[in-house]
Amino acid sequence: MKKIKIIFAGTNKFSAIHLNELILKKFNILYVLTKPDKKFGRGKKKKYSEVKKVTLKNNLPILQPKSLHSKKIYNLLFTKKPDMMIVVSYGFIIPKNIINLFSLGCINIHTSLLPHFRGPSPIQSAILSGVKKTGITIIQINDKIDSGDILYKKSLKIKTQDTYKSLKKKLSQMGKNLLIKFLKIFLNKKIKKIKQIESQATYTKIINKKDGLINWNTNAIKIERKIRAFNPWPSSYFFIKKNIIKVWQAKVIQSTIQDIPGKIIQYNKKGIFVCTKKNLIQLIELQFPGKKKNKIKNIINSYKDLFKVGKILN
Repeated sequence: MKKIKIIFAGTNKFSAIHLNELILKKFNILYVLTKPDKKFGRGKKKKYSEVKKVTLKNNLPILQPKSLHSKKIYNLLFTKKPDMMIVVSYGFIIPKNIINLFSLGCINIHTSLLPHFRGPSPIQSAILSGVKKTGITIIQINDKIDSGDILYKKSLKIKTQDTYKSLKKKLSQMGKNLLIKFLKIFLNKKIKKIKQIESQATYTKIINKKDGLINWNTNAIKIERKIRAFNPWPSSYFFIKKNIIKVWQAKVIQSTIQDIPGKIIQYNKKGIFVCTKKNLIQLIELQFPGKKKNKIKNIINSYKDLFKVGKILN
């Protein structure tokens, strides 16, 4: 296989898994681009990205610009005459002048079946929407978000118990393997580009902590999806006496009972049964402030006064 000069751009754990696979397969990585270190704590300690950790461990050259709209970065990359840029969850938009530097173009690994779920939260959005499958799409980057030509695509079934964490793990393994397979085919010039159908495009948004608040006045199916989609972050939650109670596991209970959304209908070792706009939601695993996650069957005696039948949750 032709030895190509690669610039890798990424930041989080998902990205680091792909970088590590390229290193293991001995691809020629000239530079790794990752976001600047984050400061935390009173001493303003620096927190490295997962990609930086892998980069340092393997003694690769690293760049951490605050933006790619920089002559210094452009000139540095230009002098190296790289062939390809591989972008995986980097967090910065790649400017057009940078894209044009690469003879083989810039490619991006995206965790959805494009053109569906473009944007920053494709995995969570797939679970929230209730679609039966997602996957990995490798695209040629252009100057618009996730809209470049499709180079390679593979689907993955979403199981009814999948959370954001479990689905992301599966997609990480699929993505790293698909990337290596793709590069071998691409370098042999056997890839056919497919334009995305714009009329079929859907978009996702940045997810915030406040998005995790449970609205009992929606149907139980949507609440259960939210609990899985936001596990582990930002988590789904409700309030009791201004305390955040996180919900980690729940189940939809088909029921003809119609009462005030948020009202507790039953509380036993199997869970807390709460009214929603349609059907009941059975809360199975909760987390109280300062405590570990726990099944209702293990905490039923400790918190029975908080979950009396007839109580309405916020």
